[in-house]
Amino acid sequence: MIDFTVSVTAAEERRLKEFLGALRKPCMVEMNPNSYFNKDSFESEFRSKLLTHHCFMGSPLFQESFDSAFIAACSHAGHKVEEAPDGQRFWDVIVDGKKISLKSSKAKSLREDTVHISKLTEAAWIQDCRTAAKRREYTRSLFKEYCDEVDAIVQLRYFQSLNRYELVEVPVTLFSQIMNVERAQFSADGPTINIPIGKNPPDFTLKLDRSDAKITITKKGVSP
Repeated sequence: MIDFTVSVTAAEERRLKEFLGALRKPCMVEMNPNSYFNKDSFESEFRSKLLTHHCFMGSPLFQESFDSAFIAACSHAGHKVEEAPDGQRFWDVIVDGKKISLKSSKAKSLREDTVHISKLTEAAWIQDCRTAAKRREYTRSLFKEYCDEVDAIVQLRYFQSLNRYELVEVPVTLFSQIMNVERAQFSADGPTINIPIGKNPPDFTLKLDRSDAKITITKKGVSP
């Protein structure tokens, strides 16, 4: 425990004033009324963590720090939280029984109207598959396993030019459409497939990145 009756040094006093100033930094907040996380207690806890990193430490909230902030906000909001065990492949936290994969991005190429997940998951087999049939078989198997294990993806997006953060939830049920993609769409070594086939714009685009052996999801529209 910190004894606040004890005098602080001049340097400590400056840091405390800077920290309090960071936590009280004015910011505009908008919340989706239909979101599962639409609680004032979640928002205030997450915002304080975000401001600590962004304004006090001077670095965007990202990766492991985002995971920690999200989990702390869920706990503070009264959700039952269980972190993933070491080595868990697809998801990072269970919130009220809902398995969630946490992602973050601060890429300059971020678009406001679409979500880009540059690494949904690793897939080492991409580099070894030499036929469309095998690529389709392994892709279908991977996404069946993924959809069986994961309920949702929550991505934190930081738009540097706008000085804005955004939390977006992507329902994993969307990926069930991959099961309907025909073998011909997997002909290329590293196919890029708009899903569903023929829809413009597509619901999302699936990319099998052969160079990095990873699965990328892009062009997923963002709901208002």
